[in-house]
Amino acid sequence: MSGIQYDGRMVTPAPNSVTKRQPEDRAERRFHWQSALLLEAVRRQTFSNWPVAYIDPDELAKAGFFYLRTEDHVQCAFCQGIVGYWDEGDKPEIEHHKHFPNCPFITGAATGNVPRNGSDDDSTALFNFLYDYHTFRVSNTRPQQLNTSYQTDSTKVPDGGQLAFPHLNTVSNRLSTYTRWPKHVNVGPDVLAEAGFFSTGLADWVQCFHCGGGLYGWRFGDNPLVDHARFYPFCPYARGKLGDDAVNNALNENPPPVSSSRKINITDAEAELLLHHPMAKRLVGMGLSPVSVREALRHLLETRGILCRTVTEALEHVFDYEENQRRNSTCGQLGHDGLILPVEIPNGHQVPCQTTMSSSPSFSTSPASTKPSADYTKLLEEVETLRNQVTQEERRLLCRLCQKSQIAVVFQPCSHLHLCAECARPRDTCPSCGAVVRGTLKPILT
Repeated sequence: MSGIQYDGRMVTPAPNSVTKRQPEDRAERRFHWQSALLLEAVRRQTFSNWPVAYIDPDELAKAGFFYLRTEDHVQCAFCQGIVGYWDEGDKPEIEHHKHFPNCPFITGAATGNVPRNGSDDDSTALFNFLYDYHTFRVSNTRPQQLNTSYQTDSTKVPDGGQLAFPHLNTVSNRLSTYTRWPKHVNVGPDVLAEAGFFSTGLADWVQCFHCGGGLYGWRFGDNPLVDHARFYPFCPYARGKLGDDAVNNALNENPPPVSSSRKINITDAEAELLLHHPMAKRLVGMGLSPVSVREALRHLLETRGILCRTVTEALEHVFDYEENQRRNSTCGQLGHDGLILPVEIPNGHQVPCQTTMSSSPSFSTSPASTKPSADYTKLLEEVETLRNQVTQEERRLLCRLCQKSQIAVVFQPCSHLHLCAECARPRDTCPSCGAVVRGTLKPILT
């Protein structure tokens, strides 16, 4: 590809043109979700064609930044703050703290950051596992239908013609997403849209409308259609545009990195590693069950391939996990004190669970041939009274809005406790006093 310029802009290659540049080893540039920027290694890969020689990209990625591909502007993956126009001698972490002192990453709050190395052997093992697992999932899954259809880079899995983003199946619709495309990227929107990609709106990150696979870090001379086939060789759209022979040649000429072979499900030993993450330690320190924290993070990782960004998001996932456990229990709903509550049946009456009945004296409420004694009748009345009291107390613990789930969220700073996790999630003000919600806590009811 020659460096011919027209009106100051570099001419991009045609969609089906063959690049004469020699193949070169590529780092992993694939993604499914933009939350992949929580990994320091992914942030580092965004600095292709970084224009400032005296600012180390490794230090920028370590400080939480990724490259926006616009001049020398970088953005924090945690506070979304943008820093640019670097001077010689600037230190990324110091500049980050100076411009955005309240960034949770800078203040040392627990975040979903995955650095390259940990502070000890356990955290280093955890972060290595998180990066390897993320790479494996991007290589072997599709971003849609995460729990059903998996598409690998080595085996063709029929997708039934399903599109990951069906509303972007035309070139014109994909082109309409490039309104914020960085001017400094030497690959144009027309070529990318023709190759099946639409812009995510974040730097030069694009995704395929058909297979959902994403690429970033574009360089001068890249051929998007060939790269599409190289990194996602079994995408039906890429194969339909290039043909099977051309796709196989592109794959053999410069194969993408090969991830280790493993299963999607996380083992118990790997799940135990999750408790060494600063976010998990923070949740356990707040009084949440280590088992609930571990299993909620395991489910999140198996579903998305990455942890959440903030402690608040992690709290919601743990609350959702515990709520699902209550709903799926064979005896209905668990009480706040660990006791099993009565189960509602269609006729409006309540019956205790089998496990409760087996540990209590058995009383028959069916008509008997003899008149029950006064003591027996009194005992039945006391049982009924206690049952009504338990029911009333449990109603007090039901969410004020949905009247179905138990209250689980304390709003801060007003300290009102009225809503379940599902109803509290979208609110930014307290429904009782109208105070602005600055944070949430999970109460420990004993």
